[in-house]
Parts: sequence; structure tokens; C-alpha cells
Amino acid sequence: MVRGNMNHYPKPIVAYLRVSTGKQDLESQWMTIEAWARSRGIVIDERIVEEEPVSGAEDRRPKFQELWQRVRDRKVGTIVVAELSRLSRRMRTLVNFLYDCFDNNVMVVSIREGWLEEALRNEITRPIIIAMFSTLYELERKLISERTKAGLAKARAKGKKVGGQFKLNESQVKELIELYKMGVPITQLSKRFGVSRITIYRYLERAGIKVLKKS
Repeated sequence: MVRGNMNHYPKPIVAYLRVSTGKQDLESQWMTIEAWARSRGIVIDERIVEEEPVSGAEDRRPKFQELWQRVRDRKVGTIVVAELSRLSRRMRTLVNFLYDCFDNNVMVVSIREGWLEEALRNEITRPIIIAMFSTLYELERKLISERTKAGLAKARAKGKKVGGQFKLNESQVKELIELYKMGVPITQLSKRFGVSRITIYRYLERAGIKVLKKS
């Protein structure tokens, strides 16, 4: 028996699967999505498969970022995932992504959280769901802030120096080192990366590069 019809799901309908290196994880997600599609008599127009990112790279998944841009450009109608965690494990990222979907009339279907689809279709429950995600986002932000403060306090209690944390990601540090080796002055590097000269020195020294302070 077919539940609903494909007109309820704006096209194109895109399935997003985020998997580890194991083949079993991909097959499990795809079987779940295929079964859902068959039960509703719809066809998945596109399947996007993304490898699990390395630790700390949650928001830098290229295919997810491309999908997000398509949402902003209104070039996707429905996004189907096996579960919400496939989109993101970070509440901040998930909330921002869902907000953009709501604003651009992109339908989000999470098969394991079936309540979400029905809630978003209902004009009464839709704003409640959006408010709920917003509340969860604020809660996570506060928890992160509290954990950070607690960690700093613990470090200070042990006599450790805190503050002055590095501000560039791995790719930026790599670029910084390459540019310095090519002869780009510290002042120009400071302007390019938006950090102080002292911070540039710290990055280079941390990479084992001896720096002439006058450069």
C-alpha cells in the first residue's frame, strides 16, 4: 500500500548519506531510504554519499556544504536522510541548516524521526518545532560556554597558562608556512590572515621555523 503521493515532496528529491569507511553503514542507510521511498511511491532523483569526516572537520564536509548552498539557491526540493545525525552531529550546524531549509521551502525528511516530517507540514506545529531547535541551540551554546569556563578555571588552578589560543585552522597554517618560505613578510601575513604579528611568530615557531623578528 502506497502512503501519500510524490506530490507531497517537492522535487528534486535528494538523499544524503554520511558514512564511515565501512560498506555496511552505506547499505544500511540506503536500504532505509529506499524502503521509505517505495512505501510512498516516489523516486529519489539524486544520491549524495559523503565519507565520515576526520575529527574536528564536522563543518567542512564539501558535499554537505554544496548541498547547503543548493538549499540557499532553492535548487533542491526535498532532502531525505536516514536520521538527523547524518546531516550533522553539531546542534548549531543542524539548526542553522534546518532554518535555511525552512526559509527556502525545502522539505526535510528524517526517516527515523518520522514525527519531524508531519510536524513541519502542520502550520500549527511548524513554528513550535523551529522554536524547539532554537532552544536546543541556545542550550548547547551555554553548555559549551560553561564547559570552556570550567576547563579554564581548572587549568588556572593547576598553574597552567591559559589564553592566547591559536586562531587559524590546519589549512591556513599550512598556507601561512608556505607563504613565509616563499618570502612573504610577516606584516603582509598578519594582514592576510587577520591576526597579530606575534600570533604569526607563534605559528611559525610552533612549526619549528626560526623567524627573524625584523621580517
